[in-house]
Amino acid sequence: MPPLISFFYSILLLFSIVHAIPIKDEADVEVNDGVLRPRAAPDNFWLTQMTHGSSPYAPANYPIFRNVKDYGAVDDTDAINAAASAGGRCAGDCGSSSVLGASLANWKFSPNLKPNARPTLVATANFKGIALIDSDFYIPGGDGAQWYINQSNFFRQIRNFVLDIRAMPPMIRDGDSAWMPTALHWQVAQATSLQNIHFIMSTEPGNNQTGDLTFYGGQFGMRCGAQQFTARDLHFTSCITAIQMIWDWTWTWKNIFIYSCWVGIDVTGDGSSNGQPVGSITVLDSSFAYVPIAILTSGRTNINIDNVEIINCDIVVGKPGGPTILAGGNRIIQNWMTGRFYDAYDSKGSTFTGVPRYVPSKPAGLLDSSGKFFIRSKPQYETLSASSFLNVRSAGAQGNGQADDTAAINTALQSGKIVFFPAGVYKVTGTINVPVGARIVGESWSQIMGTGSYFADADNPKVMVKVGNPGDTGVIEIQDMIFTTSGPTAGAIIIQWNVKQSTQGSAAMWDSHIRIGGAAGTNLRATDCPKLTGSINMDCRAASMLLHITKQSSAYLENVWAWVADHDVDILDQTQIDIYVARGVLIESKAPTWLWGTASEHSTLYQYQLSGASNVFMGLVQTESPYYQPSPLGPLPWSISDGADAKFIDDPTFTDCISADTDIDRCAVSWALRILDSSDIYAYGIGFYSWFQDYSQACVPLENCQTRLIQTAFSEKVFLYGIATKGTQEVVSPTGSNLVAAIQQDNQNGYTTSIAAWIPLAQPGSAALGKKRIPGTEWIYSQTDANGVTQFDTWSAFGDSYSAGPGAGKYTKEYIYKSRIDGQLKDCMIYNQNYPYQLYSSPSPGYRSVLKKGYFLMNSCTGARNKAPPLSQGDPVTMIEQLKHLRGDEDFITLSIGGNDINFADMADACVFGFRPKNNGKCEHLQTLAEQALLPEAHGEIRSLLRQTYIWLIDAYYNNGISNNLQGRKPHFTIFVTNYMQLFRVSPPAGRTTNCDNINFKYKSVPGQVDQNPDSNPPLMDHDQRLFWSRIVGYLNNVIQGAISDVNSKGSYYANRIVYVDVDAEYENHRFCEPGVSEPAYFITKSDFYLPSLISILNPLKNKRELNNTDGIDSEYNITSLQNFKRDTDVAGEIDVPSWADEETLLRSANSILGSPNAAQDLIDSIVNANPTFNKRTMYDDLVRFAVGLISAYDELSEEYCELRISLDT
Repeated sequence: MPPLISFFYSILLLFSIVHAIPIKDEADVEVNDGVLRPRAAPDNFWLTQMTHGSSPYAPANYPIFRNVKDYGAVDDTDAINAAASAGGRCAGDCGSSSVLGASLANWKFSPNLKPNARPTLVATANFKGIALIDSDFYIPGGDGAQWYINQSNFFRQIRNFVLDIRAMPPMIRDGDSAWMPTALHWQVAQATSLQNIHFIMSTEPGNNQTGDLTFYGGQFGMRCGAQQFTARDLHFTSCITAIQMIWDWTWTWKNIFIYSCWVGIDVTGDGSSNGQPVGSITVLDSSFAYVPIAILTSGRTNINIDNVEIINCDIVVGKPGGPTILAGGNRIIQNWMTGRFYDAYDSKGSTFTGVPRYVPSKPAGLLDSSGKFFIRSKPQYETLSASSFLNVRSAGAQGNGQADDTAAINTALQSGKIVFFPAGVYKVTGTINVPVGARIVGESWSQIMGTGSYFADADNPKVMVKVGNPGDTGVIEIQDMIFTTSGPTAGAIIIQWNVKQSTQGSAAMWDSHIRIGGAAGTNLRATDCPKLTGSINMDCRAASMLLHITKQSSAYLENVWAWVADHDVDILDQTQIDIYVARGVLIESKAPTWLWGTASEHSTLYQYQLSGASNVFMGLVQTESPYYQPSPLGPLPWSISDGADAKFIDDPTFTDCISADTDIDRCAVSWALRILDSSDIYAYGIGFYSWFQDYSQACVPLENCQTRLIQTAFSEKVFLYGIATKGTQEVVSPTGSNLVAAIQQDNQNGYTTSIAAWIPLAQPGSAALGKKRIPGTEWIYSQTDANGVTQFDTWSAFGDSYSAGPGAGKYTKEYIYKSRIDGQLKDCMIYNQNYPYQLYSSPSPGYRSVLKKGYFLMNSCTGARNKAPPLSQGDPVTMIEQLKHLRGDEDFITLSIGGNDINFADMADACVFGFRPKNNGKCEHLQTLAEQALLPEAHGEIRSLLRQTYIWLIDAYYNNGISNNLQGRKPHFTIFVTNYMQLFRVSPPAGRTTNCDNINFKYKSVPGQVDQNPDSNPPLMDHDQRLFWSRIVGYLNNVIQGAISDVNSKGSYYANRIVYVDVDAEYENHRFCEPGVSEPAYFITKSDFYLPSLISILNPLKNKRELNNTDGIDSEYNITSLQNFKRDTDVAGEIDVPSWADEETLLRSANSILGSPNAAQDLIDSIVNANPTFNKRTMYDDLVRFAVGLISAYDELSEEYCELRISLDT
């Protein structure tokens, strides 16, 4: 709850979470004509037949459940208001209350009171007041004063109504006040929701009606302005403007359907002219149909559009009077944004408009069948009878705030029925076990309150509510509950969530909240835990953790607020208090988990922490830091241990804040969000705020209440959208990587800091290298291990389709480069089983000590060339474009390039697949041109192009990589250049069961689709064709080797900088016309056909060593040890010495033949001089195969020699 800021009080209109679920029944038909009718007969809805509860801390006879028919009067207005205010509810003389619910003012009512057949409230022509339903009454003559404090207007729900304001006059005047006709004035804070409400407004010309969740008519369907909200399932039809936003910090719109309105969402609102614009909106999984302008902006709003359908819209995003920012039409916009933007190539941030390079590749488990993020509305069980429910009091629970209800609740939960908790406070002194199959329904937020010695020991934490047991799978549903504590319960884990869904969203909790302290019955109030005492009251330590979503679980959470009270809600002046809870929400789950409209506030160490988690969706999440920090500094008043003594994973100790150049008072403060060792994290809407330092707000205008809020470390596929922060110097603080922090001063937008998208860790392989020393706090960046072996933390992949890997695995939808013709982003056809990704993700065990999971960038693009052809011949990505993405601090890069400079793609199309009509009949011509370009007397141009690319790479690295991090340059920097493999076996070996000569690779249409090129007729893949492809690949590889040799011999920092990697041996038994290999299918799914993981790159890589000695002499294997090892392994038949070679000569040469083709060639030449009939190519293959096999076996199989390494001359 932020402090009162008069400029930013929430002007009207919404909610923490909004639902609109159309229910078709006769009641909806009856009320749509606006005619008042008699009350309906009583119905059999289960809730009306339950025995209801009461609040133990309220006055005697205070009613919780009320039926408006029991408060009947001539005018339904009086009846409903009497019911709403019955029992002396909290109103004008009450800031807020946990005991006395709020009144709702100014209702007009029409009949049909069935809860499962929505009653209708109909406004009359002489209506007076701001809205048909008013959640925060403006005091007449009060100069804007209201009943409630905006930021404290908690715990409100409205469900199951039709609100009809068609009869309201165009302008409502009441004394000196005037309002546009409004259905709902919803000015609320946390723990509030709307569900299943239908709004009906006038469509007459000139009307000015306003209503939230508006379905039909009006000048504005909804007019809103507030800090942060999540809204989903809203339908707008025939409004002039569906949604007019006045101001916000960040807002997530999900499943918004706008039909036949002039403007969809208007973010040019009034706030835009007075310092606080509409800061950020995210529009997700939505649809605009027949809307001339989908989003109207002043240009100051960060906008994210994700999976939005556009049907007959002229403009998707535009400014008043122009220009158009994003054109309309008929299409689905997968991902588009405008605003402040960070990615791996722009980690310092910039203002960006367009499609980001990295579009989220969303895990299927997080999506519904239509490809949208999964949502599930809170069930109301309207089709069930009362016999399906068990009242927990029937099992012996009393709910009076005094009796121990532990046993009774556990008994009731084993009944197999839906357990109804009548309003009350249910004290428990042990763990409540919620079994699979249990469903819990509260009434006006029934409370389960943990208390007693069982929860008192912080060194021996105990679970208060255990949702399933580890390993459980099935259904658990919880709604409308509060989980809290009483007294000193420092060891309480409020909720431990263990259950995993059996069907999507079957393990779920809605409209349920964790509230610690600050309320009647908690014994953690203003008199118990006053602020600013100068000491820590250990009896005010109230929990070890609020919510733990464990490793094996999955969870669907909607409108869940985990709140450590910062003030006493049950006294008029809302006095601030010191309550200490160690941890907020810890998520370790790897199964799909959704957090819709959740918040976590005021825990000491962190509000949200993802540790080893994956497949997590968050939208929108909100936090606040504790008001008392830095008195005491984190982690106080908690004792944090690590290693075997750790009670919880990855607790921050804040020891990294202890340094001469760190302001510890701002550093040792609770994290809002930590993403550690996690992947596939999707946050659409973030509002993180730090308002105080030791209860002083002097830091707020300086934006320095704390140093940092969001930490990332060792994580990948992380997408953060719509970020709004307040009071922090750093918005996102990447740890253990080469990224720099996103800072406040670069991103201020009105009152808050605002970032549209932070996605530097979007790629697979983005997890930063580092060695964790103290869990969650300090990181060591080590370039060598204890034995001096280089540890690599940054590398990049460049090249053509051989590196991008189209057809290898799954399509990643990564867009990196823009077309030189139309500026649109190009599809590089990058697949997730290309060799760089394989090399990164799963190297063989013998290499993992060297190739850590470091910072990895994929820059390759299908069709890439060294030299661009005329645009009339195509627009491939060139190497000069790729080089713009060189960071300048890589340990090494991989490169595969050259094939497209001889028109390899067109040649393969004409001679093998027959995709494109333009290449029909050109096979022989293209083959002739390629062969001429590579013949020894003519290949100078291709060799020159390759040589220039290699020189450019090295020059760019040592001069001006995109990171401009000249200090980050590595002396061991290496370029690993792959050759091209032979895809076809020329002579069929024994065991080939089909006739290779009679197979045609012509592209076959996808079943059910028309062949797009029926006239193509590529040749059979006979002996002559296979021989050509073998010959052309051999020629090209010779040219690549020659260019490498040219550059390595230049001296200076070029000397021996490039390593040639022959990958051909890895394709044995994978080539066409080899045993067990058949024609590959279209859209290849067997990634090993396309490319193995190229362990041959790792052989020289892992043995490269950076020594600290000054003479630069590298150590070698002891030759005797190698001979002994060779002798031992020969027994197992592991390694064969080529028949033409001398063993001792090979062993002595093993130090160099992998690193330099020149050294290998010299050895081969010396042998061929004495034996002219030997085949050099065969010898070279044999030589490399021997050395690779020897070193691999030596490194992986022999513990006796595992300390030894071959060193390459750098």
